[in-house]
Amino acid sequence: MSASSGRDPLFHPGARAAVLRRFGTLTIDDLHALDAAVRALSAEKPYRGRVDKGFSLAWYEGPRLTTSEGREVNALFEAVVVAVASGLTGLDVGRFGGRLSGREQAGVFGDLGRFLRPGSAARPLQHAAIGLIDDAVAPWDPRLAIMACWNVACAATLRAHLALPVVDVLERAWRQALGDPPA
Repeated sequence: MSASSGRDPLFHPGARAAVLRRFGTLTIDDLHALDAAVRALSAEKPYRGRVDKGFSLAWYEGPRLTTSEGREVNALFEAVVVAVASGLTGLDVGRFGGRLSGREQAGVFGDLGRFLRPGSAARPLQHAAIGLIDDAVAPWDPRLAIMACWNVACAATLRAHLALPVVDVLERAWRQALGDPPA
């Protein structure tokens, strides 16, 4: 996956840009539709316990990551929440977000971020973005919708390294709620 390992590059850069652009256009209604799709799919046997796993599902069945590749994947999660927050708020969160929060994010969204990215307490931009998303959709909990976005980002950018059944699981909620995912 990295140049030093002789594998293909980890991310498909065009797909990464496409998904992040699309996330920047999501509405609260889109997030509700993604949440509903994840909930519905969680009841179906082929998706139960899988559709809400994101990164961990992709790498149970994917190649082992080097340390630098792990950092790239972690940076992708931050880019996903920054893009969603920017779209929902109309702010350039990537540019100004670090100024918005200097403390660790509390609550369910903070727990999700810490679960997906241990050691993320030193990531004020990610926490600012999560806080903005939380504020934009309050009192509703958008965790499953964000997981659906994360799944699509993993599927689009890491497609060359994932088995087709894993890609299907990662994209299924998006396809059900919003149609074809960005690529």
